Amino acid sequence: MRRFRFRLAPLLRLRTQLERGARRDLAVAVADVAAFDQRLAAADRGLADCAAQAAGDGPVGRLARALETGLRRHQWRLRQGQQAAQRQLDLARAEFAGRARDAKALRQLRDQRQAHWRLATARAEQRELDELASLGRQAAHHAGPSAEREEA
Repeated sequence: MRRFRFRLAPLLRLRTQLERGARRDLAVAVADVAAFDQRLAAADRGLADCAAQAAGDGPVGRLARALETGLRRHQWRLRQGQQAAQRQLDLARAEFAGRARDAKALRQLRDQRQAHWRLATARAEQRELDELASLGRQAAHHAGPSAEREEA
């Protein structure tokens, strides 16, 4: 029996590689957004600490207010970076979805063709078996009358 051969296998391999690359890019984009989230959470905690210390009029209060101003600027820059990272994440997600859809379509086509090939192969094997059985019956039929004549 011949082996199944999918003529678009090189294209399927390429599409699968592109899908894996898009998955890696998506993972990197998710990690970038998560990193910005963590930095923003740390800045929020720092702002809360500064707000608690800024209540006093002494040098600690002035330093806390100055630090709070710097943290707010840092927080604003982090939000800008987070928005850019989120846009990259959205692009990576769309790219991955497209690549996954392309690869899935080729895998489905391969599976359909393989199922069709299996069915056709099974039919051909059944035809061969039927033909062999028919030849066996014909040989037995032809051998039968001549064997009876020899006995008489």
